[in-house]
Amino acid sequence: SGRTLHWHYKGAEPPGEAMTDLEILAELFYRIRTLYAKEGGAFPDPIVKLTWPYAMPRRPSAEEMAREYNGWALADLPDPKDKTKIAVKRGDQLTTFGQLTDDGSTAAGCWIYTGSFTDKNNMARRDTADPSGLGITPSWGWAWPLNRRILYNAASCDPTGKPWDPRRALVKWNGEKWVGPDVPDFKVDQPPESGMAPFIMNPEGVGRLFAVDKMAEGPFPEHYEPFESPLAKNPMHERAVASTNPAARIYANDKAALGTMEKFPYAATTYRLTEHFHFWSKHVQMLAVIQPEQFVEIGEALAKEKGIQNGERIRVRSNRGEIVAKAVVTKRIRPLTVAGRTVHTVGIPIHWGFEGLTKPGYLANTLTPFVGDANVQTPEFKAFLVNVEKLSVA
Repeated sequence: SGRTLHWHYKGAEPPGEAMTDLEILAELFYRIRTLYAKEGGAFPDPIVKLTWPYAMPRRPSAEEMAREYNGWALADLPDPKDKTKIAVKRGDQLTTFGQLTDDGSTAAGCWIYTGSFTDKNNMARRDTADPSGLGITPSWGWAWPLNRRILYNAASCDPTGKPWDPRRALVKWNGEKWVGPDVPDFKVDQPPESGMAPFIMNPEGVGRLFAVDKMAEGPFPEHYEPFESPLAKNPMHERAVASTNPAARIYANDKAALGTMEKFPYAATTYRLTEHFHFWSKHVQMLAVIQPEQFVEIGEALAKEKGIQNGERIRVRSNRGEIVAKAVVTKRIRPLTVAGRTVHTVGIPIHWGFEGLTKPGYLANTLTPFVGDANVQTPEFKAFLVNVEKLSVA
């Protein structure tokens, strides 16, 4: 998930007895606080004494929550460089997490969001200007922390603070401080020769290219082919002991259901459409009108090879099941040449099913393999094997 916060305005009031997320959270808080006040517990103070300063306590507004996440001053904050001056007045919003203190003079919901809602809602900014030409767009929304667009950007410099690539400098040391089109991910006045390393959130201060205890298949990053691959071997390693990830999680019955490239010669991937949100938005009438029917996306070369025209119904099969959908023939999916072999890709949007306001469809995950990523058990739904055939007209 991204770090850029984009402010959205409410499109409609909740229908019927539906409640907003904030109303649900407020109701949960009141009920939990009542239970703690009544029954006590090991340490009830964080709940029973929680600050809840909203105009409508059971219906907090998004703006109130955003201001609180950002944080404000509970007392006048002196300027650290001149104690006779006030840097932030009591009640004012904070502008950086560097202003947070542990003495009770500031409050914030979460330090990484400090700066997102200052005297204005920075998340609502929509300025597309990109002076550096590097895709920074610093005035579009707001990125945590401190509107920094690229984490560990000091790693783009050599040990003297000079950019490795001066044409694409994100930050640099100018002799007095770190400057650049992005917000430096470094103590701004810390000289490079001080010994402070760029990966400031890691105890060792460096990137973990070699990580003994951080990856199940470590210590080096490695490329493995998916368990269902259109290639006979891992092209990165001609004599590899294992072409697929030996640390991945897969049960015996799921392994037995894997297909081969001889029967299923095409690489498939699942993805989402702009008009839908996972499996849920097919119940929304407007979105169902915009994308009403299940389809499978194939490239022009594969369509020509299989004699499939745009809009014709096709069957897509894996070794686990099959779905039927209309074919959408596009220019954007092109055949790949991998290790001297032509590989066609079949794109399968996931949104349809048996319920909803869209036309009934098939479950895309009927086709997918159940392989768990070695580190976080994410299913291997982005790469598997299928076959495609045109359905004869009834």
